[in-house]
Amino acid sequence: MKILKAVFKVLLGLSLGLAIAEVGFRVRDDGAFPHLNFYVADDKQGVRLEPNAEMKLRVGDNPITTVRTNSRGYRGADWPAPAPGELLVVGDSQVFGLGVEDGETFSVKLGEALKVPVLNLGVPTWGPGEYSTAVEEVLAERKPAAVIYVLNLSNDLFEADRANATRHKVWDGWAVRAETAPKEVMNFPFRKALMSRSHLVFGARKLMHVASTADDGFASEGTWRDVVSASDSMKAQAADEPTRKFLEARARLDAQLKTISSRLEESLENKVYDPDVAEELNRIARPGGDAQDIFEEGDAEGGRSVNTTVMHLITAAMGESKNEAFLEKLAEEKDDKDLKALLVERKKLREEVRALKLEAAVAHEVPLDHVLLRTRKACEAAGARLIVVGLPLDVMVSADEWKKYGARPIDLAPTAALREGLMRRIEAVGAEAVDPLDALAKAEPGAFLSRDLHMSPKGHAALALALAEIVKAGPKKTLLALPAGRTWPPTEDEWKATGECTVKGSSAAGCVTKLLREWLWVDCGDEAHPVTSLTPTAGGHGDVWAVRDEGHGKLLIPILEGDAARVQFDWKKTSRELQLDFPKGGKLTMAFAAPKPVTPAPVWWSPGNPNDPLSDSTCPEGYRLGGALRRCAPACDERTPCKSGHCEPWPTGDFCASP
Repeated sequence: MKILKAVFKVLLGLSLGLAIAEVGFRVRDDGAFPHLNFYVADDKQGVRLEPNAEMKLRVGDNPITTVRTNSRGYRGADWPAPAPGELLVVGDSQVFGLGVEDGETFSVKLGEALKVPVLNLGVPTWGPGEYSTAVEEVLAERKPAAVIYVLNLSNDLFEADRANATRHKVWDGWAVRAETAPKEVMNFPFRKALMSRSHLVFGARKLMHVASTADDGFASEGTWRDVVSASDSMKAQAADEPTRKFLEARARLDAQLKTISSRLEESLENKVYDPDVAEELNRIARPGGDAQDIFEEGDAEGGRSVNTTVMHLITAAMGESKNEAFLEKLAEEKDDKDLKALLVERKKLREEVRALKLEAAVAHEVPLDHVLLRTRKACEAAGARLIVVGLPLDVMVSADEWKKYGARPIDLAPTAALREGLMRRIEAVGAEAVDPLDALAKAEPGAFLSRDLHMSPKGHAALALALAEIVKAGPKKTLLALPAGRTWPPTEDEWKATGECTVKGSSAAGCVTKLLREWLWVDCGDEAHPVTSLTPTAGGHGDVWAVRDEGHGKLLIPILEGDAARVQFDWKKTSRELQLDFPKGGKLTMAFAAPKPVTPAPVWWSPGNPNDPLSDSTCPEGYRLGGALRRCAPACDERTPCKSGHCEPWPTGDFCASP
């Protein structure tokens, strides 16, 4: 009995001691942690935030804030019932609002300015792929007026083709980069609570942690190559030979251009970058895990340094043609023969790229294009505007922001071309592009947190006001803005899932026809019975795509109410007109007219031309050579009567004469 009492006293004393120590450490930390500690693993998104969670957060030496999640695992209070005019905002830690209170995020401020609900779908660690998935999930149940899609230039350009599931893992509630996650953990009761919520355990682990001396990031975070690389859609997977050859040639030139960019990176590192920026290293994860993303502070949720990110952005920007003069001037000033030679070689390769031709043009895409197109289609189906914000780094907004990092300023003028290019790409996919750099610059000093790249309450307020004006102004016309009642052309997968439609005379003409929304697809002919030409002669709204390929005549044309479209299909001996009529308030009729014999136009040669036909055999079938101007013309016989009504005697026989 005495032994049990002694053990009880020891355990009680130990418990009291640990409780006192926990309180002491909690007081020391002001109850805050340096990173979010309520992540949960998710197969689709890599990580999500735990629903109905709350914690205190200190970002660097900035004031402590309280962050809360709702029942959906997003920041703030539970969402209200769907309402007219509501908005969705999606992004990463900038949208989430690391370093500001729940009510200070620009989502909340935007809602206050417009007096409409604004749902904050920001989750730290997410990238463009995860943004699009989150938008699709919410659009399945709500119909917002607009989706505000925030691209964070500090990392999103690198992550467009890198799923978060490959970049981050959950370790006891903390989100850590994949390379630093442990291979396995030892489970025991209350492990997560102790390892993520106990300040005593956090303090003890931090004391044992060996701080990292490198700041150049991990392979999973991506590099400048991810910004300039072509997407998987550019791989030579096309079914038709011309397109396949085009893609193969384009891929070969892209690979050579990437090699040039790698050599440029090495050449430029000591000329335009801070010499203290180390060459990127791929470190090997320790078997037991590296807790630097849990304990170390200051680089945006444990990410690499601003210097390193800037290095990659500048390298990517050097691929923009607008910076060609900048590089040439630099090479001249430094008298760098190697750099000059690289620029000459790159210019030659670019000329080869421009010289590539394909009858059916294939767009050169980067990974971001695919993600934005996916989101644009989801928004279009839900009737929502898509507004894409290119959020700049703090040091892009003001050079004074370098001071807080204790770093030597880097000239970021070349990245202006990268930002402009991003705006063009956003508009090219049919979204509205917003560059908030000027709005944030007007909020300086103080638009960003101390020693951190996240926006301050002042920065969030400035961005909210700028976005409020854009939303109130209504949709602006983009490069590919759709007129009312129009949809984007169906994808290949959509066509595959669509059966044939009825077009009178199409079977007799040897054509396959499909109709999806307002778009009609027609494919006529083959190598045995090739289409020699197809010519749209009426209708189409300027959106007709017509091409011949290996005997096939392929047509994509929109048909809207009130249209009367016509397309001429020619084979070697016959011609058929495709007639599409959709009268106002009437029924759409589609038919191929009866076939007509093809009568080629007369061919003329001038005397002395080496290409003059020397005999009747060089003329088209049914034609003969004759006349002073050596003209191939239809012969006058019983089979081919003269349409002009008379014949003239020419040296080699009777020919139809021009009226």
